[in-house]
Amino acid sequence: MRSITCFIAVILCLRRAASDSSAICELKDVSGDSNDWIVLQEMSLGCWTDFTSLNGTEVHIFKLLSSPEIHPMLELNVTMANPSVVIITSSSPLTILLQDNPTVKIYVTDGSSVNIYLPNRGSPQKHAAPFANSDSELLKWATETFGGVTSFTTARDPMVITFTGMKGTQQPSTCDLQPEIAADKQFIELKLTSPPDELKSCYTKYSEEPIHVINIPDDVKIRHVYLHLPSNSKVFLRGPANTEWTILNNISVKFLSNNHVTLNGMKLLLNKTISDDPKEIRQKVLLHYKSTSITSYSEIRLNVSHIQLWIRDHTSSSVPAEVKPTTPAPSSSFPLQMQLFSSPDYMLPLDPSSKVQSDKRVYAEISSQSFGAITVSIKDCPKRLSFSFEMLQNLPSSSWDLECAVKLCFKSGKSCTNEKHVKRNFQIKPYIPNKNPCFEFGLSAVLGIAFGGFLIGVLLTGALWFIKIRTGHPVALGMRSTAAELSVLSITGCPCGLTKRQPVPTHQSPSENSSANASIGSTQSTPTSSMA
Repeated sequence: MRSITCFIAVILCLRRAASDSSAICELKDVSGDSNDWIVLQEMSLGCWTDFTSLNGTEVHIFKLLSSPEIHPMLELNVTMANPSVVIITSSSPLTILLQDNPTVKIYVTDGSSVNIYLPNRGSPQKHAAPFANSDSELLKWATETFGGVTSFTTARDPMVITFTGMKGTQQPSTCDLQPEIAADKQFIELKLTSPPDELKSCYTKYSEEPIHVINIPDDVKIRHVYLHLPSNSKVFLRGPANTEWTILNNISVKFLSNNHVTLNGMKLLLNKTISDDPKEIRQKVLLHYKSTSITSYSEIRLNVSHIQLWIRDHTSSSVPAEVKPTTPAPSSSFPLQMQLFSSPDYMLPLDPSSKVQSDKRVYAEISSQSFGAITVSIKDCPKRLSFSFEMLQNLPSSSWDLECAVKLCFKSGKSCTNEKHVKRNFQIKPYIPNKNPCFEFGLSAVLGIAFGGFLIGVLLTGALWFIKIRTGHPVALGMRSTAAELSVLSITGCPCGLTKRQPVPTHQSPSENSSANASIGSTQSTPTSSMA
């Protein structure tokens, strides 16, 4: 009996241990930091400009970083490069195999242990650059020495750096270091050593609304996360103290976080205290979103200062196989919209392609989105307004922009954004009053008039025959004038009448004399159904 009790106790302990290690779901390494629902990319400080010196020389700076477990060896190919100065600084000993170009000069900063070799030809000429305590100090020296800097690139564990010879797109003239993905530079191709599996994630498919949880443990030095999310997302963003999350795309999103979150240019702080324990995270997420399941849970242990992260809809067939890296915009506008209406109750929206008649009043409404627990309000501009162009005489057809400057504030009113602009374009057409209104006839009206004309003609003919039979003498009724009066269908002052004459044959009686023949032998006309 004692052995059975011990066996049951062991089983219970194992079950409890399993539940502790997989509080949300069973984490797995994400090979290459990318799978169907999450993509992680390292970001580094860099820049690129349109600078070229007076003699046509470009200036490129490379800051090369190495992981402790990787022996740094690099192939640098400058055979296709434009005339350039290449400045190299390295944090650890580095060996470079150079495919050279006589128009390219290589500089190495003092304090960097960099050995450069040519294939089968020994070592090339190296030029010395002064030791720099910081990136900005190196930039300042290069700018003062060569007149400017074309690019600054930070690369961790590079294997091959190749100059393509391509010209970059139009860029600023000064090199201001910003978080970037070096692959965005068209004139340089980088092949980096595959990073170790520093992302673990799991995914579960439930029928409830998707909830994604991202956890950066406290011993990781990530401090800036640029985040791309699918529409209508619910996310939980947890990181060490002083971590900043920036949601880049203008979408409807609900989120909970213990850090600063920048959403479309507005920095938000929810003042939540949340540990990196998965069990506590699971409890808080399910309680906050009133849910019973979590769609995906991810832990990031990449020890760099800046990363870029994509969360993708795993169930959508439109998800691309690969995510093209994009450099985050430094700032974006809060999602504002302006809708135009044709009714004062704001129930009949105007079609953007339609033209508004200048005598009509237009009604505009400005609105903004709310994000989860964050509610914003519009300040310095009315939410609803109306206007018309009735006072402007002889206004030709034209295009107009309605623009309002607004501030977005928290519900408390203590924090507001800078002034932002919302604009809507619409078309105006002139109002031309109709001094001679014409009646419009439909098909049924035209057919009715035609049938009425025919019926009148039949009745008149019948009346003539009746009089002839009763009296035995034909009667002249001046049918020419009657027919002429009936033959024209028109409205005074409007060119919308059309005359169509159709002859109606008459049959002579043998007893009719020549005078009667002259009177009755006129041509009758009946009105028609046509209209000019």
